[in-house]
Amino acid sequence: MPRVLNYSIVGLEDYTISFDNYCSLCEIQKFCKWGRDVPFSINISCVDLNRAKEKVKFEQLQKLQKTEDVSVSYEALIKKVRINLQGIFSEIWKNKVKRLKDEIRCLDSRKIEPMLVAQQGQDWWQDFNITMKIINDECEKIS
Repeated sequence: MPRVLNYSIVGLEDYTISFDNYCSLCEIQKFCKWGRDVPFSINISCVDLNRAKEKVKFEQLQKLQKTEDVSVSYEALIKKVRINLQGIFSEIWKNKVKRLKDEIRCLDSRKIEPMLVAQQGQDWWQDFNITMKIINDECEKIS
């Protein structure tokens, strides 16, 4: 079972996810910019998370309005909208974690064995996904 990353609430609607459990000195990580002294962490805001969900909802609603009959009510269209949280979490992962692969050596297949990077990346993604679901649930309680 994957371990859940450390996360903490920083403000009323802001969270920090810390990857400090991953930053132990090992063969791969010893070349990383991040370590026990300065663990890798990212900030997640409920506002940004809600904005991403609203953007997806808006885009889907626009597509539905083009394909559905004009007599269909707005409420009926909204019920057909499905928000893919995995897609939103994946976008956050890509923009806030994967983009830093030069600093996070174990996620850079140019420097480490690609098979090992794929496994490490999958482990990190699973834990990140679980943590993001928890944060999303907390954000939904607030809004």
